[in-house]
Amino acid sequence: MTLDDLEQELLRVAAETPRATKQAEALYGEGPRNEARELLQDDMTTATGCYRAAQALLGPTFRGWEPESIWLTLERDGIDLSLVTRDKLLAALTLTMVPAFWFEINAFENTVLAFNNVASDPSILQEATPAQIAWAVYEAELLYNDAGDFGETTEFDREPTIYAATVLNRAGFMVAPDTLTFAQPLLNKLNCNGTALTVPEVQKAWVRLKKTDFANREFTDSPMDVQLGRLSAVTLYTIDRLKRYESDIARLRT
Repeated sequence: MTLDDLEQELLRVAAETPRATKQAEALYGEGPRNEARELLQDDMTTATGCYRAAQALLGPTFRGWEPESIWLTLERDGIDLSLVTRDKLLAALTLTMVPAFWFEINAFENTVLAFNNVASDPSILQEATPAQIAWAVYEAELLYNDAGDFGETTEFDREPTIYAATVLNRAGFMVAPDTLTFAQPLLNKLNCNGTALTVPEVQKAWVRLKKTDFANREFTDSPMDVQLGRLSAVTLYTIDRLKRYESDIARLRT
């Protein structure tokens, strides 16, 4: 296909947009659609918020569109998506159609970064943090169960498990955060260099701490507090992202 052919194809898709818009208007009121426009122009909107906002503006069939068709159609509605928002929307779309997040390392890493508002940059090394992985896994499960068509239970394969365990090990975690327990067996093997603490000790202490107001807990530099502080930081990050997730979803309710 030549460049002229591509331009003609994009124009053809654009010409058909009113039908898609009417389909969306039949499902969403003008209020949620206005909220959708604002969400898509806010770089802090969650990936699920971007996905549902696009659905509110374009209709449910947008999942089958080419990315260029999505961008062009939204531009006609006065919405110019930033790079990070495009990454989030594409990651969310891919997740709902192909569950590569659970078995392929590149899909896993790219989704994690996108779900945490990190724009892709192939010129630099972009390794995710434990907190970013923890949130992405949580949101991916929510989005997949809500929008996926596979009806399957998702389990992480070898590559994402190695990635998560390696990141946790490098960050000094003995115990995986609550959403990353799938990485604990491998993390145990990576943490075989000896320590005064045991994994069960940290796990029990973490269970006790979660029943308290750990957000205001002051941690010392003791080995146990260091471990609990790391787990607390990841959990607080996840809670913060969850609040934004719930806010995005609430704004789009019809």
